[in-house]
This record gives sequence, C-alpha cells and structure tokens, in this order.
Amino acid sequence: MSGRGAVRIRDASVAAWVEKHGAELRRHVERLLPGPDAADDVLQTVWITAHRKPPEAREGPALRAWLYRVATHAALDRLGSERRRRRALEGRALFVAPEARPAPDAALEGLGEGARLRVREHVAALPPKQRQAVWMRWAEGRSYADIAARLGCSEESARGNVYQGMKRLRSELFGLWQEEAGA
Repeated sequence: MSGRGAVRIRDASVAAWVEKHGAELRRHVERLLPGPDAADDVLQTVWITAHRKPPEAREGPALRAWLYRVATHAALDRLGSERRRRRALEGRALFVAPEARPAPDAALEGLGEGARLRVREHVAALPPKQRQAVWMRWAEGRSYADIAARLGCSEESARGNVYQGMKRLRSELFGLWQEEAGA
C-alpha cells in the first residue's frame, strides 16, 4: 500500500501504541527528567519517531523495548543539551546589566550580595521537584493546586515538596541568617 492509505495505517498503529504504552512511557521519562514539560517534549519526540520510522516489530515485547529505547535516548539527549546550555550560560548571568536584573525577593532584601548568591545556590541544589515547588510557591506565588497541576502530582505531594524544600533550606541556611544578623 502506498500514499494516503499507508499513512492512515501508520497513524492508527501509532495511536494504538500511544494508548497502550503512553502512560508507562510517561512514568519512565518523568523519572529521568525534571518536570512534566520536559517529559511532554520527549514523548512527542518518541511518537514522531514512531510515526516517521516505525519499528519492524509492531506488537509485543520487542515493540515495548523499542519504545523504551527511543524514549530513554531522547530523555538523555535532552538532559545533555540542557547541561550544555546551562554551562554555556553559567558565566553570563554575572554580567547582566543592573537595570535588567529582577528586584530581589523581599526575604533576601536584607542580605548582602554574597549571602543572596549562597541562598540561590542552595535553592538550585534542591532536588528538582522540591526546587520547582519552592520556586512556584515563593517566587511566583502559585497555589498548591496550581503547583500540583504543573508538576503532575497531587496537591498533598506539591505541599510536601514545598515543605521539604523549605525545611532543607532553613536547616542549611540557618548559619547564614545568623551571620548576616550579626554583621
């Protein structure tokens, strides 16, 4: 079969694969990547690849293994490109014009520049979900329901991520607050 008929058959196959394997592939990819948006992008790549260059095996364990392999490679490629992008931009943030910088958070206003940098470093070192949840709650002022929707988790889990992230920050930064108060 050629032309439009072949495309329809291929589309039907991919649609069936999405239905059958989509949820488990999403869980797999979300374990590898920081956040649901990245997982969406990777899964889109998987389904486009499946449409353009479908595997020889159309069903069963061989198909599942092929989908997992494509998803894993796409996720690792994304992580690598994000890492390279971060490294390339690392030094540039220090040279942003002062008027282009965002206003400091109210909680950081009393701190010196060195202390603010240490706070930002500790926030960046949080596990991905905690970092995202803390940022969305305190920097963006989002509700727990909104955070849960964006992270693809329950509201309780979002609340727990904010709590655990803030608990960790408080314990790690306690000495910093004392230093700054005494200075």
